[in-house]
Amino acid sequence: MLTRLLKFLKGYVVIRLSGYSPERFLNLCSHHHIILWGLRSVGTDYEMCISISGFRRLRPLVHKTRTRAVILERHGLPFILYRYRKRKLFAGGALLCMALLYVLSLFIWNIHVEGNYSLSDEVILAWLESTGIVHGMAKRNVHGEEIEAGLREHFPEITWTSAEVKGTRLIIHVQENEDQTAETIPEDEPADLVSSGEGTIVSMIVRSGTPAVSEGMDVQKGDLLVGSRVDVLDDAGETANTYYVHADADVRIQRTEHYEESFDMHYIKKIYTGETRSSYYLMLGQKRFWFRLWHPDVYEQSDSIASEFPLKITENFYLPVVFGKSTEQEYAEEEAVYTKEEAVAHAKENWALFFEKLRIKGLQIIENNVKIDISGGRCTAKGDYLVEESAVQEQAPVIGTPEQAEEPEEERE
Repeated sequence: MLTRLLKFLKGYVVIRLSGYSPERFLNLCSHHHIILWGLRSVGTDYEMCISISGFRRLRPLVHKTRTRAVILERHGLPFILYRYRKRKLFAGGALLCMALLYVLSLFIWNIHVEGNYSLSDEVILAWLESTGIVHGMAKRNVHGEEIEAGLREHFPEITWTSAEVKGTRLIIHVQENEDQTAETIPEDEPADLVSSGEGTIVSMIVRSGTPAVSEGMDVQKGDLLVGSRVDVLDDAGETANTYYVHADADVRIQRTEHYEESFDMHYIKKIYTGETRSSYYLMLGQKRFWFRLWHPDVYEQSDSIASEFPLKITENFYLPVVFGKSTEQEYAEEEAVYTKEEAVAHAKENWALFFEKLRIKGLQIIENNVKIDISGGRCTAKGDYLVEESAVQEQAPVIGTPEQAEEPEEERE
């Protein structure tokens, strides 16, 4: 891409070479470091591309090899400027356009959020707007560290975030974990591992620290799993030395939880009439201009589907111009009753969405015993399910001897 751009800016020509010794001509070009590209044979002649500066150096080589070079095509910015050299308004408009693009490149025209699941884009963008982070702001006013710290402070479920500017885009990367509220202890400081939930330990791999539990044991939230205290024993089996480490382990627990969700078999159904009306709009910055020949409230009840197409030059160079299309679909409401098959499908869809949210949090569904029952005008899905998850959470240790750790703080004082 960069090479093509340089060729366009410097300009080049396509020439046809004919004559007595074209092969010697090509060898002399290589010897004099004249770059040729796109070389192809056309009968007894050759066609190739050469830069403007290279073409100006061909005269002695053509004379020496008794060949003839004819220009077939001219490409690049120098020829365009020469062609329109007398059109001052065109040149002025081109310069104004480049200046305008440069000015627009100094602002943020697209804010993109990725990695969020429980938090919607609208919630995060609304908070950013309340702090002054909006479309159209100057890039020099974007301070990534302040945005990251503010997001972590305002949204406890966000455990990691990163803000970066690419072109005219501000990209917010987030990672969520609604169950993780404790801060991570630095790697160079001692830390215990405690259980972040309750269940039965099914897998335990300890890389650093002293295990306090084993596979098959039941643990409660907050129970010590791996201690940071490591005792070094002598030949007599007594403690000769003690040191503390940053405990590190993979511990997975399983537990059984209950699921229950129900809904009425009677519901309001949308019946689409097939009538649709489309309108178009243009957004300049935050201002929207509509282009339609009908009143927006022509339908008493309707759904609106919008498609937007932002104007951009490259992948990350967005401009403050958005073309959009809005389609209104008319519908009427009527009371309806789920059939047994529809109710079962709806219930399964609901619990599939519920389990998908658990998987996003890192929980693995091992067994599903949810059953569906339809009675009394309601559809109920309930039952137990078995989940497995990583159950480690770091905690600052109590430094001291085992006896001191068991003593109440008042007695130690």
